[in-house]
Amino acid sequence: MKPQTKETDGQKAAYLQVGRYLLEQFSVPAFRSHATTGLVDRDRIQFYHANHSVILVSSAINFSVTDREGGLDKFIAIVIAFSRLSLRDNGILHNLHNGKLFRDNQNLPISDLARGAIRMQEGNKLEFGGNKETGPFTLTYGEVISHEPSLAGRSTVVLHAKSSTWKDVDLVVKISWPGSERVAENAFLDKAVNEAESTPEGKWALDHLPRVLFAQDVVFDSDSTHERVASLFDKAEFVGEEYKYERRTLRIIIQERLYPLETLTNVKDVAQVLLDVLCSTHFLFTSQLSYIDAGLVHRWLYEKVGILHRDLSLNNIMYRILKKKNSAGVTEKKVHGVLTDYDLSSWTASLTPDYTKTSQQRTGTPPFMAHGLLDGTDKVHLYRHDVESLFYIMLILATHYEIQAPKKGKGGGIRMRKGKLRFQDWFDAPNYDMLGGIKSHFFTRFATFEVSPSFKDLRHWLLKLQKSFGRGSTVKQHQKYFGHETEESCDEDAPAPFDEETLGGHVTYSALINPARHLKGELEGLIVRYDPPPGSGSQSVGV
Repeated sequence: MKPQTKETDGQKAAYLQVGRYLLEQFSVPAFRSHATTGLVDRDRIQFYHANHSVILVSSAINFSVTDREGGLDKFIAIVIAFSRLSLRDNGILHNLHNGKLFRDNQNLPISDLARGAIRMQEGNKLEFGGNKETGPFTLTYGEVISHEPSLAGRSTVVLHAKSSTWKDVDLVVKISWPGSERVAENAFLDKAVNEAESTPEGKWALDHLPRVLFAQDVVFDSDSTHERVASLFDKAEFVGEEYKYERRTLRIIIQERLYPLETLTNVKDVAQVLLDVLCSTHFLFTSQLSYIDAGLVHRWLYEKVGILHRDLSLNNIMYRILKKKNSAGVTEKKVHGVLTDYDLSSWTASLTPDYTKTSQQRTGTPPFMAHGLLDGTDKVHLYRHDVESLFYIMLILATHYEIQAPKKGKGGGIRMRKGKLRFQDWFDAPNYDMLGGIKSHFFTRFATFEVSPSFKDLRHWLLKLQKSFGRGSTVKQHQKYFGHETEESCDEDAPAPFDEETLGGHVTYSALINPARHLKGELEGLIVRYDPPPGSGSQSVGV
């Protein structure tokens, strides 16, 4: 066996170019399961086949001469075979209907707009068989809201949409390729909605949950290219290390449209959205446990009921505008924060310490991930890790951004500040371990920071949260090195084991919410939607 040689710069450049070609093919249309391209190097050609899970590379074929391996004959046969491929064989799912590949929607990859239009899919129509509630319906695409260009991954695309089935609702359609073994996003939301509707005290949460109108997974037949490639990995052997192929599912979710945080032009609205998200994430753990002592809620929910989002970031915090009557009986338009994108969520019962790798627990957007998950010191994703992510979102928002008021001809909103940004090293860190260490020092050393003038009234809340996490992290580090055993450990008053779920009691719901009650200036009077009395499991709801 020849020793393995390092790739040359020329080879790396060629591979990168192939990746760009494949990425371009995946960009339009949205419904593409796979793509194949060839790399020609003088008298040789090498084929690359990519889907949302893997990139396969063929052996090189020499087509300049007819050799004993039949290189030229192979090349001619391949050219003929490619010319005979259908749209489906090329990965373009133009026959999508009711979760299966049928003969409908022939014009799916063809836009009604003129050639050269940059708005992917706009004007296309998609037929659905629907369900008992909707019946068959047609969905018409609008412009793209967001697009996650990737070869291997969820490749999420979100578009505006409209349908006569929901005439008065502004719709969006989300198209993604999550792992087939992951629980569907709509399953988490269905459970959250059912819990919110189960008691009068929980109905407030409906204003803070995404509204899913229709969801559908696409089924691939065993003879499809998608499944044939997957079957190659069922009993495959790999050199060096074990590899597990991740099957992916094409998932379509139709939702009521929400609005991104960046479009808000009022700091009180921004703070209210953040507080709403904090309240509603806590509600996912406590909505049906009014008979349980507050001190036991977290532990019971982790084992039995809870939902962990596990991917909080600026892009996942949105809002809706609802008409509500104030104390004087006057109807006003108010923002209500909504946490979206549950693609990486998990039932807490499925997140256990017996996972073999920290990476199986470690999901999310690195700058907003909890430091204990980044450096591997925490083995299980807990509720407080999501809260820590929310703190980072607030911190980055207040230090890296400012709010611009609307001007003539231009809409205002949240914009990135110019100049050196305080936490830019969080975005530039080369690996998880280094980023985890940077964040740990931020807490344990109580590092200072300054907020932008737009968010000056948010500083008090941020400092309180930093102190809560800092004290808890310091105690945890102390016990890591010295243990919680003491000379009196045999006595009845010996300290209890360290509570990971609340960082030793420092990161509790009251510790997170209470500082928001005392904010001054423009942030005075924020509404706490979920407000259980301290020391009991009973629930009362804010205005």
